[in-house]
Amino acid sequence: MSTPLLRVEGLHVAFGAKTVVEGVDFAIARGEKLALVGESGSGKTVTALALLRLLHGARVNGQALFDDGQQPRDLLALSERELRGLRGDDIAMIFQEPMTALNPLMTVGEQIAEVLRLKRAISYAEAAQAAVELLAKTGIPEPARRAGAYPHQLSGGQRQRAMIAMALACEPKLLLAD
Repeated sequence: MSTPLLRVEGLHVAFGAKTVVEGVDFAIARGEKLALVGESGSGKTVTALALLRLLHGARVNGQALFDDGQQPRDLLALSERELRGLRGDDIAMIFQEPMTALNPLMTVGEQIAEVLRLKRAISYAEAAQAAVELLAKTGIPEPARRAGAYPHQLSGGQRQRAMIAMALACEPKLLLAD
């Protein structure tokens, strides 16, 4: 049996004295889809954010072994610098609410291109063209025009598609969709 892409064992998340996620275990193989299902407030979003250590003020325990094909690494034990290297490249997240995740002062094309420039070190022109292509892949009509739009100028569904395009920009091995 091959090593899973991600194996989470004994994940606990607490804010102060309040435990909000307790003893979560799961594994995801390469190419597999896994859904965490539960009622509102059950900890689905907190679990995903904890894996990328994006929870301010939380105490997170357990293991989250990510196997990028080299050697499995515990996401919860990596330094911030090491984890920053994985975010976007190897692990990406589609956030639940695009209006809070997207920068209102930048066009959606600029935001997607920024990810590509930072992670792939490509030119502005190449990144801008890739951003349009990514928007087209998500099914946004008139992707070149939409790339020049600010988040508030898009519908909710188009903003969500822009978030998907941004998350897929660097072809991550693991995609977390909230």
